[in-house]
Amino acid sequence: MKYRVLGCSGGEAPGFRLPSFLVEERLLIDTGSVAMALEVTQQAGIDHILLTHSHLDHTGGLPHLADNILGTRSTPVQVHGIPPTLDGVRSNLLNDVLWPDFTRIPSSAFPTLVYRGVPEGVPFELAEFTITAIRVNHAVETVAYFVEMEGRTLLHVGDTGPTDAIWRHARGVPDLVGICIETTFPNRLQEIADYSGHLTPRSLEKELDKLDRDVPVYVYHLKPALRAEILAELKRVRRQALHVLEEGTLYRF
Repeated sequence: MKYRVLGCSGGEAPGFRLPSFLVEERLLIDTGSVAMALEVTQQAGIDHILLTHSHLDHTGGLPHLADNILGTRSTPVQVHGIPPTLDGVRSNLLNDVLWPDFTRIPSSAFPTLVYRGVPEGVPFELAEFTITAIRVNHAVETVAYFVEMEGRTLLHVGDTGPTDAIWRHARGVPDLVGICIETTFPNRLQEIADYSGHLTPRSLEKELDKLDRDVPVYVYHLKPALRAEILAELKRVRRQALHVLEEGTLYRF
């Protein structure tokens, strides 16, 4: 499974792009930096988008993607998410006020985007993938996605604080090959992390202890101004296979 990191930062600044991940060139997980990271022809090749939640750093590239690919495809891009996430995008982002509603452009019969609600806890088929959405603990309704392809499963966790459901589900996935998960704040800001539904290196370690085996872990969503501090603390996390995702890098799972 090819997993390309378009952006993986917890904030936007020169050299730091917002979260967006391209799987097998056709499936996009979150849209934070897609319009900045891909050529327009590559953007037009995306068939499906999985949104973890409605926050702007994870959805903010969607309006620009839609604008860029207008008129370039014969079929709409399908935007998948749980109903609260899609409602948030529909009401607050592509709402004909902040940005045009591309589910009606160029027409309702031939739109640029279509919304598709996803079930929680039930696998569903999407192109060559089997996807399972599991609810996590964040400031708004948010899910993680188990993405399975050819007998190998990647767990992609959007924003989350301490949670249990994804680890219960992961314990029943024998072919789990990697976990991509956030760590937004350093340990000294644990109270802020807890309040906002995020992790620190300390709480990340506690979360990983809930899994019954060692699986390669890839950390992202570090705040740019706090990156050095978070990295130093991650080095003390007791995990042999702990990595930090790098923007622009292609990973194979």
